[in-house]
Amino acid sequence: MVKIKEESIFPKKSKIEQFSSQMKRSIAIAKKNLRIYYNKGPVVIQGFLFPVILFVAMTIGREILPIYIISGLMAMVLFLSATSIGPIAFPWETRQKTLERLITCPISIKTIILGDVWASFLFGSIISIAPLILGLLIFSFWSSLNLVIIIIGILVSSFSFSCISIILSVPPSDTPASTMILTVIIKFPLIFISPLFMPIESVPSAMISPLTYFIDIINFGLSGNSAFGSFGLLLDFGILFLFGFGFLFLSFKLHGKTLQKRFRG
Repeated sequence: MVKIKEESIFPKKSKIEQFSSQMKRSIAIAKKNLRIYYNKGPVVIQGFLFPVILFVAMTIGREILPIYIISGLMAMVLFLSATSIGPIAFPWETRQKTLERLITCPISIKTIILGDVWASFLFGSIISIAPLILGLLIFSFWSSLNLVIIIIGILVSSFSFSCISIILSVPPSDTPASTMILTVIIKFPLIFISPLFMPIESVPSAMISPLTYFIDIINFGLSGNSAFGSFGLLLDFGILFLFGFGFLFLSFKLHGKTLQKRFRG
């Protein structure tokens, strides 16, 4: 009898190869999520309609400096769009029974979560470019513009906000509406305590909101000044990375504990 080695059927992969393979699969999940969710009701409402409504409600009748209009609008649009897909992906997948199919594939729960993060990240990054272009065309900050800082700030903040949104889908529900209730309860207080359309120094309680640090990055990119002094930019990026990776690793833990509960009943 010919003895077949296990390695010849299931070749072992190095950790780098395994990581690369899982990343490719997470990107495939992200592409699928973008195709499915970008035109869903909750995403359209929170990613497009709410920013417009809040912008009109918070700026009408007020004299606001142009720099705060751009940074405040960008922060609101990026936060709401980058957190619009993450909370509904898991409930929707559970309801449609497609999450069971994903779990049976050779991918981990971390890969599925990363796929949701990449989808939210891309959606938020793309949508937030619109208010930036519109603001620059109207107010012309070209002389003091630091586009590199602004683009990096958008990417880092979009990743951070996307990771925050994944934690909102931890409850093992198959109803997107119930997740949206939790989303509104958490997201809108963060928006209202943030220094939207005003100087950061005027709202001391805003330090607990991640939006504050993105706003400071945009203000720096438009004017060269940070509300936190000489090392303000390092503080902004450090806090955003801390928020992002902190919530991402917490999501890995919590989703791993609630995953089996999604398939009961």
